[in-house]
Amino acid sequence: MVPSTFSRLKAARCLPVVLAALIFVGCGTHTPDQSTAYMQGTAQADSAFYLQQMQQSSDDTRINWQLLAIRALVKEGKTGQAVELFNQLPQELNDSQRREKTLLAVEIKLAQKDFAGAQNLLAKITPADLEQNQQARYWQAKIDASQGRPSIDLLRALIAQEPLLGAKEKQQNIDATWQALSSMTQEQANTLVINADENILQGWLDLQRVWFDNRNDPDMMKAGIADWQKRYPNNPGAKMLPTQLVNVKAFKPASTNKIALLLPLNGQAAVFGRTIQQGFEAAKNIGTQPV
Repeated sequence: MVPSTFSRLKAARCLPVVLAALIFVGCGTHTPDQSTAYMQGTAQADSAFYLQQMQQSSDDTRINWQLLAIRALVKEGKTGQAVELFNQLPQELNDSQRREKTLLAVEIKLAQKDFAGAQNLLAKITPADLEQNQQARYWQAKIDASQGRPSIDLLRALIAQEPLLGAKEKQQNIDATWQALSSMTQEQANTLVINADENILQGWLDLQRVWFDNRNDPDMMKAGIADWQKRYPNNPGAKMLPTQLVNVKAFKPASTNKIALLLPLNGQAAVFGRTIQQGFEAAKNIGTQPV
């Protein structure tokens, strides 16, 4: 009896150790899903990397890498390969993957210059349902689908995109917003109708009016811009002026109070140089004589 009891006790004591070892081995062989960081936009790579990861993965992780590869291929201008891989996506997708697929369909249409098709797909997407990095891409797709034609919808898309961007992209966004505003005629601007709560858009339209009223007078334009920045301190354009208006504020007219002449005073042309010099001196003296 004693040996039997001892064996059972020994086995009972060893069991937790064996289980712990099995758990440890299981944890050690489990590969974490690295695709999430790339899907969220916190990490980026090229299509070759994503395709390699796709071949080495399975199930949902494989689909994530496939979606990432499609996105990269579109960005790299490899539209045909992107379409081929897009058509291989399975029907069964989770919600996150389905949203990404829908957005990729729009980006492929834009890459194919099918702007009407892209706009039709965009109309079926609710931006609030997207992740933040997807929202920035959604608004960029809206901007691209407009083909640069200035309109109230283009302005709204640019304004919605701005808070989602980094510093470098913000300046590009603000310059694009100003490009749309400044390329409108005054008649077009007068027909724009906005909602009462569109404060950012209202600020931009007021800056547009400053531009229309003062663009032929640099000094008045500078004063108008400075006043606008005080009236709309929270407008993105007030914090980071469009590049064109930065240049306007920095503009200084050239001084013509003094004129420099480079004349030949020796050699064969010296006689002409001295004649011109004497003429300028005479004109200067006449200009300084009292009337």
